[in-house]
Amino acid sequence: MYKKFLVLFAVTMLACFVSVKHASAQVCDPLDPLADCDGDGIPNGTDTCNNLDPLADCDNDTIPNGQDTCDNLNPNLDCDNDGIPNGLDTCNNLDPLADCDGDGVANGVDQCGDTIVGGDLSIGECTLSGFGDTILPTGCSLAESIAVTINDCLTPPAALKPNHGHGNGGGGPNNHGKFVSCVAHATNALKKGKVITGKQKGQIQSCAAQSPTP
Repeated sequence: MYKKFLVLFAVTMLACFVSVKHASAQVCDPLDPLADCDGDGIPNGTDTCNNLDPLADCDNDTIPNGQDTCDNLNPNLDCDNDGIPNGLDTCNNLDPLADCDGDGVANGVDQCGDTIVGGDLSIGECTLSGFGDTILPTGCSLAESIAVTINDCLTPPAALKPNHGHGNGGGGPNNHGKFVSCVAHATNALKKGKVITGKQKGQIQSCAAQSPTP
């Protein structure tokens, strides 16, 4: 009698375990139109994409769900890392065919992704207009390209402090002279390559000469 009781108890417990396990496995019924089995906030009945399918691409960013680290359909995220949440972003910087900065060069080949068309060129306190109107094949404006050239001509900051009469090691005219010479050499090459005009070359060199020691 006792053994029969133990057997009956064991069978009952096993049945309960199987029942609980089965119930837990059926947490979400994909055929239930009101359920949201992939947890995307869209009921099964109106959901056109299963976010749990690793081969699907539910946010249409060309990256399969299984490899996608950011949901472009989430308005609070910033999937293209441009500082604008998805919900307010009108252009996907990760789309190689889009032109998010509106410079006429697609994102996929644009080396300057945040070009301000028409932007000015600044050298010290000197501002030159018109250089931002020209967009180079790289996707950078002429202003951006020349700004890089100017920065390349800068000498190390430690050597730029006024020397106060203690020689040239602390900065002073020699360093400024090298800066102006470097800018002149670079702009001469740009003029020769017909990237800038003679007038533009003169403007840049004049600003470099007038600017304080960089």
